[in-house]
Amino acid sequence: MKNLAVIFFFSLAAAVLTAEAPVDRFAGLKPKIEELLNPRLNPTPLPAKPANPFQFSQPGIERLTPSDPLPVVPLPTQNVQMDDNQILAYSVARLRISGQVLRNGVTMLLINSATYREGDLVPVRTTNDTVYYVRIVQIRDNEVVLGYNEALVNVRLP
Repeated sequence: MKNLAVIFFFSLAAAVLTAEAPVDRFAGLKPKIEELLNPRLNPTPLPAKPANPFQFSQPGIERLTPSDPLPVVPLPTQNVQMDDNQILAYSVARLRISGQVLRNGVTMLLINSATYREGDLVPVRTTNDTVYYVRIVQIRDNEVVLGYNEALVNVRLP
């Protein structure tokens, strides 16, 4: 038993004497951390007069100006008469057709968050509170035929 304790003591002493100094596992990581963290801890000061982010021309570059001013286009008046095709084009541009639904064997369209079937009238309100009623003439698989009085237009479905 004493021999076993002596052998253990000598092996422990030999391990302590031959052991290397502890190695810093994070030695390569510390410079990288300081490289990334130093700009945050010690930021470069801002210039006394920062550049205007809303300025479109850069300093040193001349801004081109047109020699002739653009012609002034008058705004349309409220009393402009539109024919049926123009009214239909105006109305169709304001419709949000979001899908097609089959309910009880009847194909219906989702237009402006409401459902409509063939023959229904879809109200379209304009900016001056005029309401046009566009008629759904026919619903096909990938398009719908809309009409206003005698004018017709085919619209592809999304």
